Amino acid sequence: MRKGPAFVAIHVPARRVGSAALAAVLLAALAAGLGLLPDVLPAAVPGVLGNVAPGSATPAAAGPPAEAAPLRADTPVYRVPVDEQLVAFAVNLDWGGELLPDMLAVLDRYGARVTFFPTARFAELEPELVRGLVRAGHELGNHGWRHDHPKALDDAALRDHIVLARQRLKELTGVETKLYAPPYGEVDARIARIAAGTGHWTVMWTIDTVDWRRPAPEVIVRRVVPHVQPGAIVLMHPTEPTLAALPSILEELTARGWRVVPVGALLERRSQRTARRRTSQRCGSSCPRRQKATPPRPYSAASSSL
Repeated sequence: MRKGPAFVAIHVPARRVGSAALAAVLLAALAAGLGLLPDVLPAAVPGVLGNVAPGSATPAAAGPPAEAAPLRADTPVYRVPVDEQLVAFAVNLDWGGELLPDMLAVLDRYGARVTFFPTARFAELEPELVRGLVRAGHELGNHGWRHDHPKALDDAALRDHIVLARQRLKELTGVETKLYAPPYGEVDARIARIAAGTGHWTVMWTIDTVDWRRPAPEVIVRRVVPHVQPGAIVLMHPTEPTLAALPSILEELTARGWRVVPVGALLERRSQRTARRRTSQRCGSSCPRRQKATPPRPYSAASSSL
């Protein structure tokens, strides 16, 4: 039976949100109360509207800021500005291992390489699966020791959550992680700063499939394909609907000229572009002619800012 309309109380500081943004918030609140929300929420009000994490009643991550600031290792990365049709998939792993072999087969069929973020707990339960991700050419990120709430951890515990996971993943795979995806999408300046102190970039997302709610595969396709942009990061998990949607997503993206690469490849591409710009600014017209761009490769740069 359909529920009746719900009343939603919302407080927005008037000095910080303009009239258009306030109207968007009020419309979204009304839609939520009536059950009329679309598949993808508009990103017109950064910092106000966001995606709801599992088990949370409040937005976990508001999405990228309207004006892209220079990328820094101590600041969350929502999108990596690049000039090419490159998009990254970030696949968080704490469950769903039984679906990974089929997921890997689909990715391989389309020549897609992604970034998997396993927890150390998952890696210990499924060590061969995680080694298989690396052997298949995918990038390995860090999702923490367990699927804990990062904001609930003090500084020392948060550092251990990241560092101990990196150590365990290296023991199991030989790979030392450089990218950290906080569980539940919980992020703030403190979390990003501590992650940077351990040698990790904090990776968020541009597009959330919200696949943990198990929507229909066609809904996941609609949440991704029309909304990709250069350097976008698409968040997903190993669910049955995601596996069913993946061929359609990759088919559509490939037909439109997009390439799916690891998050680290986007960061490396951005690093190369920034280095070229700085060189050009220094040498001016005496700079050597630009060489043809090389294919993206997994991120390995140790720089702290781009």
